[in-house]
Amino acid sequence: MKKIIVFLFVIGGAWFLFQQTEKQRQSSLNPEVISSPVYVETRITQDIQGRSIEMAFFGKAVDERDCMQRSKNMLENLQKSDSAGRWVLKSSECKSELSPRYAKLFDNEPTFVTYISIARGNRYEREGRLIFWGVSVEESDMICDLAPKLRSDFQGVMTCIRAIR
Repeated sequence: MKKIIVFLFVIGGAWFLFQQTEKQRQSSLNPEVISSPVYVETRITQDIQGRSIEMAFFGKAVDERDCMQRSKNMLENLQKSDSAGRWVLKSSECKSELSPRYAKLFDNEPTFVTYISIARGNRYEREGRLIFWGVSVEESDMICDLAPKLRSDFQGVMTCIRAIR
């Protein structure tokens, strides 16, 4: 009986240590604050009625591995949602820095173009910015109005930052 109690105690202790280690691992992979981000920059294009429309996404990741995984997930989700293959991948890369022009977007200040600011709703989500080129002002405004309604599984707030006019 004594051996069974000791055995159960050891198993319980091992389980507790495993849970604590897993919490620490998840915390390091998904910190509350991303202090030294690696940026994902993904660009896709689509030709619509003789016009070329480009979408650029800039996101903050914890590190290179996180950046590559999130980029891969985003491209897989795009392929699933675009079964007709209208969007074409132009580029996708992870960078330690964004150009100053795009880094300013993370200040949520109006700039040269209308963009969508995506905030983190929890430690598992990532902050991002979404820009469309090749669209009219009216189309850009329509995208801004529709965007927050498209992501029901995302807890972070989507905000439209309209261009300086």
